[in-house]
Amino acid sequence: MKKVSVIVPVYNVGEYIDQCMESICGQTYREQEILVIYDESADDSLERLRCWSERDKRIRLVINDERKGLGAARNKGLRMASGDYVVYVDSDDWLKEDFIETLCQAIGETGADYVSSIGYFEADNEKIEKTTTLPAGTYTGDLGRIMVLLGEAPVVWKKIFNREWLLKKQLFQPEIFSYEDWGYDIVLVPETEKIVLIPEIGVFYRRNHKDDLSHDVMIRILGDFRRTLEFGLSQARERGIFKRYRLAIEAYIAHDVFWREQLAREAGNEEALRLLQGIRKDFLEEQFGCRHLYEFKRHICMGSFALRWIVQSTTAPLKKLEHFAFSGLAAAMSYHEAVEVRHDNRLRKRQVEQDISGAFAEAISQLTEKTILFMDFLEERNPVLEMQGGAYMTESEAYLGAEGAPPVKRRIASGTPEFMDLWRRARRKLEEALSSKRELVSVVLVRNRMSERYGNMDSTREFDGIEEIRRNNEMFAEMEDDFLSRCRAAGVKVMELSLPKELRFADEDFRHGCEPQYMNSALYIWMRYELYKKLRDGFPDT
Repeated sequence: MKKVSVIVPVYNVGEYIDQCMESICGQTYREQEILVIYDESADDSLERLRCWSERDKRIRLVINDERKGLGAARNKGLRMASGDYVVYVDSDDWLKEDFIETLCQAIGETGADYVSSIGYFEADNEKIEKTTTLPAGTYTGDLGRIMVLLGEAPVVWKKIFNREWLLKKQLFQPEIFSYEDWGYDIVLVPETEKIVLIPEIGVFYRRNHKDDLSHDVMIRILGDFRRTLEFGLSQARERGIFKRYRLAIEAYIAHDVFWREQLAREAGNEEALRLLQGIRKDFLEEQFGCRHLYEFKRHICMGSFALRWIVQSTTAPLKKLEHFAFSGLAAAMSYHEAVEVRHDNRLRKRQVEQDISGAFAEAISQLTEKTILFMDFLEERNPVLEMQGGAYMTESEAYLGAEGAPPVKRRIASGTPEFMDLWRRARRKLEEALSSKRELVSVVLVRNRMSERYGNMDSTREFDGIEEIRRNNEMFAEMEDDFLSRCRAAGVKVMELSLPKELRFADEDFRHGCEPQYMNSALYIWMRYELYKKLRDGFPDT
């Protein structure tokens, strides 16, 4: 059997260390050496660890003279390791009993540089939620590396690594106290030949212990955030991978910098904001020449919820994304008095109310700031419902879960001549509104599609009812061509974005369900990257 070196850095986790060690020592895979790297703590962690080392002779307890942080502890463990493979475990997390066996089998069968699960369980007090990222399968080449860099969680604790590969590539982490994983990923992912993601999830990540957004902690960790950036960029240049992955690294940095700025704004932490603005200037603006991501003051999405996954975190995650989801154009451009519906899902409740009232048309007509409008026509697959007075609402999946919507006068099936006539009238209204605001608004039309297939990165199969799916996709293409030509003729700035064919499938492990209206997160990440590339230098004139 292959030997696995399990590396566990420990600092001030007396409350959690027993559960962590129990889950490691109780693994079904027995061929382990367990390297526990202890940093001087203020609690009883060391006493507990000594008890564990007496109970299980596979445990090797290493006591550091001074605290140097997670990165240093993991590096020390890697240098001491003798296993074929390396697994890192955070000392306040715990594992499913067969997780290391599952990882070990996968890396042995695939010969990957590392194997990761597609997600993890977030544990917050008594609540446990499943979090997933990219679809399962094999990721190789530049396309695969970029998707993993931008779409996978930049952590080491849900993965198994080939130790020989780590040492050959000298893949050691920055020796800082926070965000060591984050800068490390800039180097780790581009150095791979093959990454494999498996659907089996086995790490319980204790969120409530780690997340601290207090003023002083936020200030302290931003120093490490700057240092992890310096580490990642310096290593990328030294290794000759910076030029090849420059835009992907830039998008990776931009997403996190802007996200942290949003957290600082929500916390009212002006000092943290100043530090982050300095980081943005020094790295994104000076090193990458990225200067246009704040050009648009408003960001509006109109169309499917899938569109949000493409747009979110691309151009300005600092700003609240105004989303008009689950709306077809006929409903979005017709007005009805405001109504309150009942719904189990608060977000869907809001979206149905907006669809009924015509809030999107109102927002476009009242634009006063420079705005970018993202659109797709995926919701046109749904019937239109005519209400009393001639206004319309969309029979979307969100609407079907709502109660208290206005009475329906009649139902108009998608794709029928009457439906298409309604759609064209609504398109003309939107075209006129955009034309009157063409100095303020620029449009990105995403040529979204329903999935014809489902599966993962390695294999897919067709959905039932594929002929209807194809008819819908043909209708979307017709609408897109019509909309684009009309907008351009009216002088509206418009850009189109198309989906790569090789990634057009629904993820069978997607946490929101495997349905034709959802593609997979790898495609959304790739689209987000393509959109970032197009917008980073400002919106094109045509």
